[in-house]
Amino acid sequence: MTTRCSWATKSPELMVYHDTQWGKPTREVQTLFRALCLEILQAGLAFQVILKHEDGMDQLLHRFSINYLAKLDLDELNFLCRDKRMIRNRRKIQAIIDNAKIVSQNPGYFVDLTWAPVHYVQLDHVLVKSLRSEDYQEFVKPFVSAFKEFGLKRIGPVTVYSYLQAVGVINDHLVTCDFR
Repeated sequence: MTTRCSWATKSPELMVYHDTQWGKPTREVQTLFRALCLEILQAGLAFQVILKHEDGMDQLLHRFSINYLAKLDLDELNFLCRDKRMIRNRRKIQAIIDNAKIVSQNPGYFVDLTWAPVHYVQLDHVLVKSLRSEDYQEFVKPFVSAFKEFGLKRIGPVTVYSYLQAVGVINDHLVTCDFR
């Protein structure tokens, strides 16, 4: 029998995400950017909602292509805000477009902001239970500050920490999880 982190057992979509994507280290800028976009869209929502909209958003946003998003104008933003395949939060969509413009100017720096603080080596927390937000507040502050200084929008501690988990900067699989 396969053992997973408890949060991953709440739906089939979460299980697939946990087993195939979450926590797998990546340094590929497009994959990093897409993961950050998903975390920005997730803020205040259950991640299951994001996963249910993922295919539609991938179609609309060309898999969250940095180059595509960086070129969108107000008319296209308005279109996205009306499309039912999208998480229709204007501020979040605008932030993703703004972030694409910033990352497109210096994609390598975005990768460095993500990985340099841990010396490009995954940090393993060896968890026996899930972290609470107060457990990682101090750790994530420098990342949040650096991302904001770079100009990224809608970047808070929970969003950034979730992003770091998603892209494998941090291994927060429980020690009992078969996917560590």
